[in-house]
Amino acid sequence: MDSVPKLRLSRSTNNLEKLIVFYCSGLGFEILDRYEQQNGWDGVICGHRDWPYQLEFSQKRETEDVPRAPTLNHFIVFSIPDDKEWKAVLARMFENGFPQVTNPQLYADPSTAAYEDPDGYRVVLRKGVWKK
Repeated sequence: MDSVPKLRLSRSTNNLEKLIVFYCSGLGFEILDRYEQQNGWDGVICGHRDWPYQLEFSQKRETEDVPRAPTLNHFIVFSIPDDKEWKAVLARMFENGFPQVTNPQLYADPSTAAYEDPDGYRVVLRKGVWKK
């Protein structure tokens, strides 16, 4: 799998610890790496060891506030093919106190659930296979 390109989405935040709870405790990601005081930044890389994507959140020490998501249409979508796993993720989100929010209009169907992370970005969990 080393020959497959990897994707890392990175963004800055004011809510590093809250994002860790949302993405790791709620969505079930692992902390793959964590750093402190790297050129004035603290951060975490979340994902799953053998999956080809990661999310990186970083927080600059002693800086101005990072703005929240500009609109409700700034979201990422995770397709979860297994019904049991999809229900388990929804249960974890509920157990960790993350309420569902209104789905983006494009994903307004019963096999989809949306949540808002601490920075205001939506995460859409879609039950089913990712269509090519």
